[in-house]
Amino acid sequence: MKRCLLATAFALLTAASGATPLTLSTPQGPILGDANEDGVSVFKAIPYALPPTGPRRWAAPEPAPAWAGVRDGRDFSPQCIQAPYPSASVFARPHRPTSEDCLYLNVWTPKTEGKAPVMVWIHGGGLTRGTGATDAYDGTALAKKGVVVVTLNYRLGVMGFLAHPALSAGAENGVSGNYGFLDQTEALRWVQANIAAYGGDPKQVTIFGESAGARSVHALLAMPSTRGLFHRAIAQSGGGFAPTQALKTEVYGLRSAESWGAALAENLGATTGEALRALPAHAVQTAAEQLGLPLTTGVDGVVMPEQPGDLFRAGRMEKVPVLLGFNKDEGTSLTAPSQRPKTREALAASFEARFGPYAPRLLAHYAGDAERAWLDAFRDQRFGWEMVSWGDAAEAAGQPAYLYYFTHHPSGPYAAQLRAYHAGEIRYAFNNVHLNPEATQGDLALGETMSDYWVAFAKTGDPNHDGAPRWPQWNGETRPFLELGTAPRPAAELLGEAKALFDNLPEAYRVRR
Repeated sequence: MKRCLLATAFALLTAASGATPLTLSTPQGPILGDANEDGVSVFKAIPYALPPTGPRRWAAPEPAPAWAGVRDGRDFSPQCIQAPYPSASVFARPHRPTSEDCLYLNVWTPKTEGKAPVMVWIHGGGLTRGTGATDAYDGTALAKKGVVVVTLNYRLGVMGFLAHPALSAGAENGVSGNYGFLDQTEALRWVQANIAAYGGDPKQVTIFGESAGARSVHALLAMPSTRGLFHRAIAQSGGGFAPTQALKTEVYGLRSAESWGAALAENLGATTGEALRALPAHAVQTAAEQLGLPLTTGVDGVVMPEQPGDLFRAGRMEKVPVLLGFNKDEGTSLTAPSQRPKTREALAASFEARFGPYAPRLLAHYAGDAERAWLDAFRDQRFGWEMVSWGDAAEAAGQPAYLYYFTHHPSGPYAAQLRAYHAGEIRYAFNNVHLNPEATQGDLALGETMSDYWVAFAKTGDPNHDGAPRWPQWNGETRPFLELGTAPRPAAELLGEAKALFDNLPEAYRVRR
């Protein structure tokens, strides 16, 4: 259905409950959105790039042109091609239409004088799932605190990260893959060119994301093409210090990205770029899932010049203030109970498989109950060490860093089982805790507190503000942080002795397999 409507047509439309239609003039053309009773206006499904279809599939995004007439921006766009989460997953969401034509973003803007700081959210989902339209990411509550909020879609999975020799040969820059990160970059260029029309200040842009969205934030800081597009960064439970695959060569036992792509193409019977682009998107998606294609950051020498961790350790990333953290029980929602060892003997076997000769010292550190020890090691390697290493790199580069440790148990039927689970902090950061029908006053209060910190950081580069517990700035000596529990409090020695243990692991044992 066409999204551009004649002015005479939308004048006849009735307002949604609690919202009033309004039209905004923008550099791309006039757009119809909704204003709610809190003075927050929302404009949805704004194109930031041309549809990545046909010859633009597996190509760098091209900016979206202006439109004719008035664009209807009151409904979300389809999400990018993906397979849904299993219905039993805590991350499962109501079904939304999917399409290759998915490069759209959404804007929530407050009614304020002057230009407001901008917060650009990059969703998680393992770079394979997700959308900027999830209810937890609704920007209304943050916008009410004086910021413009942008959420976006970007290409995922095989459509967003496939590398192949033919695709590399046909690309202007000679490389393939990383299209999802290029989409995120194009969205940030859109912000620079257009956000002022929506009340935002392009000189005060904060990127923030969780899980794969946080890994995306890490990648964007490492990519040369993003310089000057943002000014602060927030990363929740995700980084890129562990080694990742390279485009053309095997590194740390990881096959090259192009060799995986060639295997997929052979499976599909399509060996040229033209043949691959002619295949139905869902057929490619299904084949990639059946093959178990690992789709993630690719070091290609151009879009991602080197291993992101090496760039950060050398201080060659974009130098901006950062707010970083992770959750106490990351693994409860990311692993099944059947995956976790129940005896110390089983734990020892698991550690030996993961850490080789370094297993004994890790076993000595993670004492006690086997399942709890396994979950703690999973958390510390995958998340804690990443975020603390990031804080250290920021400090070494002369940039302020603020770290948190989320320990609160969100209320709900699985609170005892999941505890402070992976992604459990998102609704608190967005102050959307009220969307949980079982939220307590403690939940709601923490949502107000956390979102105040996030907004203060977006406004000043420092989360501290009047009336809140002091959040200490990170330093690698005492490792101070803010514990985000029911009653937030400053503390020290984040990650404890585990920091040195994982620092001393050779790179080959840090690889995510």
